[in-house]
Amino acid sequence: MQFYHPEVLYALVLLIIPILVHLFQLRKFQTEYFTNVKFLKQLSLQTRKSSRIKKWLVLTTRLFALASIIFAFSQPYFPSNIPNSKNVETVIFLDNSYSMEAKGKKGKLLERSVQELLENEFSNKNINLFTNSEEYKNLTKEDLQNIKYTGDRLDFKTALLKATSSFSKDTNTIKKFLLISDFQQNFGFIRENSDPKIDIFTYQQFPERKQNIQIDTAFLSSETMDSMILNVTLSSSDNNSQTSSVSLYNNDKLLGKTSANLEPNSKVNLSFPINELEILQGKIQIDDNGLLFDNTLYFSLNKTQAIKVCSINGVQSDFLKRIYTAPEFNYSSFLDTSINYNSLNDADVIIINEIPELNEVLASTLFKLNSKNKVFIIIPSAERLGSNFINFLKKLGISGFNQFQEQEKFITSIKFQHPLYKGVFDKQVKNFEFPKVQFNYNLGSGSNTILTLQDNQSFLMQKGNSFIFSAPLNSKNSNFIQSPLVVPTFYKMAISTINPPALYNYLGMENKISLPIPVSNDEIVKLNSGKISFIPQQRSFDGKIEITTNELPQNPDNYSVELRDTPQMAISYNVSREESKMVYDELGSNKNVQQLQDLKEFFISEGYATEKNAFWKWFVTFALLFLIIETLLLKYFK
Repeated sequence: MQFYHPEVLYALVLLIIPILVHLFQLRKFQTEYFTNVKFLKQLSLQTRKSSRIKKWLVLTTRLFALASIIFAFSQPYFPSNIPNSKNVETVIFLDNSYSMEAKGKKGKLLERSVQELLENEFSNKNINLFTNSEEYKNLTKEDLQNIKYTGDRLDFKTALLKATSSFSKDTNTIKKFLLISDFQQNFGFIRENSDPKIDIFTYQQFPERKQNIQIDTAFLSSETMDSMILNVTLSSSDNNSQTSSVSLYNNDKLLGKTSANLEPNSKVNLSFPINELEILQGKIQIDDNGLLFDNTLYFSLNKTQAIKVCSINGVQSDFLKRIYTAPEFNYSSFLDTSINYNSLNDADVIIINEIPELNEVLASTLFKLNSKNKVFIIIPSAERLGSNFINFLKKLGISGFNQFQEQEKFITSIKFQHPLYKGVFDKQVKNFEFPKVQFNYNLGSGSNTILTLQDNQSFLMQKGNSFIFSAPLNSKNSNFIQSPLVVPTFYKMAISTINPPALYNYLGMENKISLPIPVSNDEIVKLNSGKISFIPQQRSFDGKIEITTNELPQNPDNYSVELRDTPQMAISYNVSREESKMVYDELGSNKNVQQLQDLKEFFISEGYATEKNAFWKWFVTFALLFLIIETLLLKYFK
């Protein structure tokens, strides 16, 4: 015989109390003196022996009644005659995603699920268990105690497929699949079991509260290379207005702190000015008692590499040298007759400055570089353009350099909303001293025009990553390089290569990250958080290294990228905010799926134990019977 609630049997110790009361009766007798005994009623004589038997019988019935009640509450049962390890196959999916960090009535959902499994005897049941990240054959208590949270996530179809592959093809065994989860809607639970060969059980864990404030995202916006704004978005699922402090750290150094006021079920955006050139251990923290993992967002801001600008000149280019200065830029300049092709291939920005024709080698190199998303700045020559140059322009999607006009024209219109001039002007200027040109090509006009001539022809236009002038900029043809426009125009064209860096990546998905770290063929980098370190999949090319992370890491944190044990830069990982959505499936009644209210129901289901409730009813009957016998003894036994 086994028991559904064996802990109740400890109450059997209390049976000693009525025994002690019976053995050590504290009743005292007192002598009363009467003047005349004739006033007393006639007493029925009772022998000492019959009185003692009656007391022992009453005590016995009371003990049996109390014991029956205790046994009834422990719910005894006989285990099934089917050998569990041979004829029942059990697979359990235990959800260890971060949404299970929510607190239920008896603690965090994952810890409570583990505890309930530990409270059931499963050592003879040959159980296989898998989580979102790990798999355990022949589950042991030590395995359960080692389960941790993970950023990986399985949906229901994947979990069912994994469970099905774990079962044997033996048709004579009972196959049980138990899912323990909070069943978020993004789990994609299917309410109908399409495989009658597998018995599916669900045990849903419910959080005590569904109100939560979370950090959704963080991203950078920039005006210049050394002026950045960190934008942070918070959201609340609370039905009441909430206030939360928001702190910005670099390691343990506080960089900024503010307060966020959130309306019911709303979002709020915050901004932090960033004056640091490098934040390798960044984190944003809020104060909230809901889910804990989304109270922190890790991020890393690596020092921006100098932008490599290469200018190929047919004329004088001193103005470019004055604009592209260190440390923001690494500028190199070559005549079209003496080009350093290593510098050209390595450049981020390539300026073709008034070259009438491209030689074969240069044309071939530029065609290849165009496929690598380089930024091209084209300044045409007043001389007739050669066929190689025209073909290259067509490759960039540009036409119109076969028509030109020799007429003085002023630049009369600026597209102030274009990114090149965002933040340059306090307001739209009308009395600006515009520069002029003597000669220009007819490139037409359109939505991609940035600067416009007085006849509505384009002076500067953008096509993809390329910026094209319609006129030479030498001093004989234009005074543009003496204009205040020249510096912001060329500066912003160059820094347009800077895409705001990804501040962090998400766990549980494939991340391909390109790192500007030159390595030799036999060198590798590793990621180190101070708690764990691992070597990711990687390959090197063009002075860079590309790493791929998937199964590792599993914990959100800031990770240092190390080469020869020397930190080079940092990468950050966070848990997907999909885990923060406290929206759950209402399982209700499902076809061929059994929903459990208590985990112990699973371990006494068919194949593990026969009838669940039969014996407690018998013990209740015994308790009532003994109480009736006790009453009869007290009333009629003399």
